[in-house]
Amino acid sequence: MALTVLMIIVFGIAIIIPATWSIIGLIRGNTSFWPGVVGTAFAVILLVVTFVGIGTNWGGCPKPGEPTGSSKGAVKCATGDTYAPCEPDVWRLECRQAPGCTGISPGEFCPKGQKPVFPFCEHIQTGGVKQPWATWSDLSFVAAGLWLMWFFQYFGSPGSTLGTRDNPMVTIGLLSITYGLIVIFMGPPSQWFHASMKEWGGWFDSMSVVAWLMFNAVYVIYTLAAAMWGNGRGMRPLAVLIIWGALIVICGLIGMNDDARLYLYFAGGVPWGIAEVIYLIVGLKSSNVKYRRTWWLFVINFVLLAVTMLIWVFFNPEVTPLTPPTACQAREAFPGHALFHILASFATILTFASFASEREV
Repeated sequence: MALTVLMIIVFGIAIIIPATWSIIGLIRGNTSFWPGVVGTAFAVILLVVTFVGIGTNWGGCPKPGEPTGSSKGAVKCATGDTYAPCEPDVWRLECRQAPGCTGISPGEFCPKGQKPVFPFCEHIQTGGVKQPWATWSDLSFVAAGLWLMWFFQYFGSPGSTLGTRDNPMVTIGLLSITYGLIVIFMGPPSQWFHASMKEWGGWFDSMSVVAWLMFNAVYVIYTLAAAMWGNGRGMRPLAVLIIWGALIVICGLIGMNDDARLYLYFAGGVPWGIAEVIYLIVGLKSSNVKYRRTWWLFVINFVLLAVTMLIWVFFNPEVTPLTPPTACQAREAFPGHALFHILASFATILTFASFASEREV
């Protein structure tokens, strides 16, 4: 409880400060604050959905016989490191209805002799916030996105730049604003899943991450193929957004199958990672490129992302053999997935800084 309260206070303050400064700045006539105000409005809408969902207990108890919408495999039962066939329905358990498998006593998740394995190794609680640590740590993404968009004031008015004139990440434009909104969007949808344990929340959670990974992959691949050589730089925002938008629609449809969502992470993350490594090598070795990014920002971000993903693996019972049932149960006392969220939010800022560091050679 203490850690939950601390996260709400810390990240709540981290959200309020850039939001307030952006609004005050725009009221005082500095038009370069408008992205921060747009980001604030976007964040408020998303967070209202979160708080309404929590306040209404995500729709309350279903009528007997009606589908609850519980996320598939939200709770799994295991004997030692062997999973049992019982995967009880989380919301039917909460509502004291038939959970879908037999032998479960009131107040328990699994039949006698079996122990529950929870998503990302965080115990599921009753009420509107099923996993408090994972839920409230997601506020770090909202804070990260708002701080990024508050920083856009230093880009000046639309069309003015810092650094290389045609780097879209140091101008107030389509790509920089889209990136900031994506970062904000990575927070509340993840809250919807961890707070509700509903299937629709899992879709939004996955798609928010896929949106960020795909954006980065498309951006870097386009840069590697054209922009770093001085080609198609004026077309970069439109080209990146069209390709990214098409991929998001495709991924959204594929992600309707919850078993496919894990593969979508790799579909975005692996091409991005490979393209980044190639970009770094080409930028350092080739004398023909016209634009380069700061190599050490890439290295720092790569290390941070590696640590972040390692934590994700170690607190994810879907990934074996590193997280078998007994290991996940032993890790429930530590907020590993919450730490993953917080580190990932910092990675979104470093990724932006790396993109913004592109300069003419």
